[in-house]
Amino acid sequence: MKMFNVKSSMVKKTILGLFLFGFMSASVMAAGIKIGVVSVERILTEAPQIDAVNTSMLERFGPQRDELQSLEKEITKMQENYKRNELVMTEDKLNALKKDIIVKIQKLKQTEARLSQEVATVRNQELAVLQQQVRGIIDDIAKTDKYDLILSEGVAFAADKFDITEKVLDKMKAAFKKK
Repeated sequence: MKMFNVKSSMVKKTILGLFLFGFMSASVMAAGIKIGVVSVERILTEAPQIDAVNTSMLERFGPQRDELQSLEKEITKMQENYKRNELVMTEDKLNALKKDIIVKIQKLKQTEARLSQEVATVRNQELAVLQQQVRGIIDDIAKTDKYDLILSEGVAFAADKFDITEKVLDKMKAAFKKK
């Protein structure tokens, strides 16, 4: 008997919740609240500013990346030389070569870590500027088109009629062309 009351209580709460949700939705519709949704993921893949940031990063850090790749090739050649000649080299030469390989690997790891940190810092700075620009564009659209609420993240689903991502992208493209 208790089990029936629990289920009955749960059903009542569910029905009450649906009723309240429906009532609130009707109130929102009656009040004429204008809602928009922006896909940040889409903006971060389609905005021309992202390509500009990536190109800038490549130009800035390309030489260091090339240097790391060259060092990796050098280490690989040294390791191959070690394997190929370990039976014919003296123990002193093998130890010296092994030591050189270890030193180069340590240098590579340190340089990679430093470069990775520098790239992350610069990328975060560039993205912060871009986020401010996107925020400004969204605010402008909200004021111009009289939106009451614009959502960006954590939206599981929104009908196409609410999606203003294309408007944001158009304004970002226009701003990029002005530069």
